[in-house]
Amino acid sequence: MGLSDFQKKVFEMSSRTKGHSGFAAKSSIRYVERAFELARTMPEVAAFLAITAEEEAATALFIAIKSKGYLRSNELRMHDHKHKGGLYPFLTLLGVALKVSEIPYQLVVESCNGRDILKTQLQIGDFSFQPEPPLSQVNVDASGNAKDYLHEVRAVASERGITSIFQYIKDTANKRNLLLYASATNLPSVENIQSELQRHIGATILIHIIYLLIAQHGKQNLVEECLDVYLKVQHNLENKT
Repeated sequence: MGLSDFQKKVFEMSSRTKGHSGFAAKSSIRYVERAFELARTMPEVAAFLAITAEEEAATALFIAIKSKGYLRSNELRMHDHKHKGGLYPFLTLLGVALKVSEIPYQLVVESCNGRDILKTQLQIGDFSFQPEPPLSQVNVDASGNAKDYLHEVRAVASERGITSIFQYIKDTANKRNLLLYASATNLPSVENIQSELQRHIGATILIHIIYLLIAQHGKQNLVEECLDVYLKVQHNLENKT
């Protein structure tokens, strides 16, 4: 797989963020670059690096949330594979629950005082507007009418959602072991490296986008609510292990 111009721009913007979260973002991007470099000659290493890139992106996002002072953000565990590995499937389920695909929005980059900022833009008829903060965009339906999103967000913590997230974490953990260690009959190997890169680097890009929409802006109610639900999911995951 290759990166689109927009995806390259997302990584460029993430690499310019500062502090601890900025270093985690840069580390994630470096793992992506090395995964691409090694895909042909050492596919099992490339796949492992892609998984690590996803987790480093999650670390960057967690640190950004902590630095913004969101309630309960101190409960995020940056060194816990379950906390980091569960982020992508949670975001995916969240997008479905909020029906994001039904809202005619765009991600746009605007320059502000010489600094590129990632924003959301909503097109309604001949008019377009940019919500500030950007994630407030999901507070409206396709017609621009206000809607209550809390029920949809909390629905992600259902048993079905928890099971889906748990399975993703479990599959990734098993895959990580297969990539690192030989079995009784085989060396570590990857059947389809392009599929693995697409899955985990795609997840990495999504997390970087959310990272920028949080790190570059002030506190947002939706983030507060999603964090609370995510921690509830993680608590329930602990009961499954």
